[in-house]
Amino acid sequence: MTRCESRWVNVVIIALVVILRSPTLLPSMYLIDEAYYGTIANDILDGGTVYHTAVDTKPPGMYYIYAGVFQLAGRNNLRAVHLLAIFVVATTALLLRRIGARVANDWAGAWAGIGYALFVHAYLPRDTLGANSEIFASLPLVLSVLVFLQGEEKAGWGWMVLSGALVGSATLIRQPSAVNLGVMLACLAYAWLILRTHSFGRVLAAGSGVVTGFIAVIAGLACYYQWQGNLHDAYLWAWAFAIRYVESETTFLFVLERLVTVHLAVILAWGLLWYFGIRQVVETLRAFRHTKPVPTEAILLILWLGLTYVTIFIGWRFPGHYHLAVLPPLSILAGQAFSRFVAKQRRSPQLRWRRIRTGIVGAAAVPAIGFLIVAFATRTKELDFLPIVQQIVERTSPSDHIFVWGSYPQLYSFSDRRMATRFVSCTHLVGAYANRPREVKDRAESVIAGSWQMFRADWEAHPPVLIIDMSMVGLDWATHPMTRYPVLRAYLNEYRVESVINGATIYRRL
Repeated sequence: MTRCESRWVNVVIIALVVILRSPTLLPSMYLIDEAYYGTIANDILDGGTVYHTAVDTKPPGMYYIYAGVFQLAGRNNLRAVHLLAIFVVATTALLLRRIGARVANDWAGAWAGIGYALFVHAYLPRDTLGANSEIFASLPLVLSVLVFLQGEEKAGWGWMVLSGALVGSATLIRQPSAVNLGVMLACLAYAWLILRTHSFGRVLAAGSGVVTGFIAVIAGLACYYQWQGNLHDAYLWAWAFAIRYVESETTFLFVLERLVTVHLAVILAWGLLWYFGIRQVVETLRAFRHTKPVPTEAILLILWLGLTYVTIFIGWRFPGHYHLAVLPPLSILAGQAFSRFVAKQRRSPQLRWRRIRTGIVGAAAVPAIGFLIVAFATRTKELDFLPIVQQIVERTSPSDHIFVWGSYPQLYSFSDRRMATRFVSCTHLVGAYANRPREVKDRAESVIAGSWQMFRADWEAHPPVLIIDMSMVGLDWATHPMTRYPVLRAYLNEYRVESVINGATIYRRL
């Protein structure tokens, strides 16, 4: 690859990311997770304590990222968050290009970066365009792999510490990222036991460096929370309650439906990438059958893909955005196979090569362009809550607390009003999580012990000026009226109905 070609590859990667994420630069909110992050970020800026005054089952990294952006660019500035997401995705793609070039060649790296830039957007906009944890966790994970490969080459303990620290940072953004720690340790063991290229002492030193870096990041945050006095709360919500959430009841038919309607749909949308990625995996595994030495980096990529793919099945719900985590290793593997395929097919008859090229371009462009059109077409539908926000702002002062019944955290973040309780979403109170079977959600059984006691304590501490009842707005909450729950039913006697806006009932305290 010439220097000019290399520069153009970088331009293409960045341009693809900017174009395919351009809908996020318009006023919008594509993923409800952005509302969770934004609400908790605002609570942090108001002096709140994560996992104590505002709770959810995700690790804290995204809350601090949003809080940092809001601190610099203004509260609830989602456009600034989306600009950061564009930078993160483009940087991740460029780093994948570098890894691909390192383990294979320049063109393999180029196709890896281009593949990621295209297919990270090739699904439903609510899953791909949100500034979510999968997008942000991928950057430190990809960087950790690049640093790990550098440490392997230089036999540097410091590189290994940095690599482990980056995995730890990614874990604080998305818990399943921790599997990459096992990937790196397994690769070190492979280099010692199978390849015989590393001594036991070198493997022990490198492995201890990776583990040290990982623990240092996690322990550093734990010490900070201990100083804040919310370490126990952080353990409960980010670990104990998170496990209860993913282990909560589901049904076989629901899992089967999600496998077909979501998991299979994502694989089909990314079909080109999966085809060449699996080809590369098969070719690598064939070397074992012929007792050929397989480089450590090839094993690393296969383990990275395999273990990350397994994490999609956590909880058996298969949200679309969970699949984004497999794209970095899949893109690198596909880039290697695709570069060889192109080099071979370009020597075929011109008509055959033209047909192949047309098919490849179609398989890559149709999903990306199709979902880009969907993003622009559905953008305004994501803003139908703004009239409710306007009413909240007009009827309250900035120091007032409000309570939203349902799962609409964007009402807190967009109105810039503080929560009356720690619950960003009431799903933790009634178990009406989006990706659960209807019959399970309708039981109104919380998977988090003591949640109603926490709710009552918060309400008594600062009763809300307004209650916004969203139970009749979404189908998931139609079976969960506030009168169904004794704690809320008792409090409603202190409120009167003030108005009904777009299906939402607003109550004011007497």
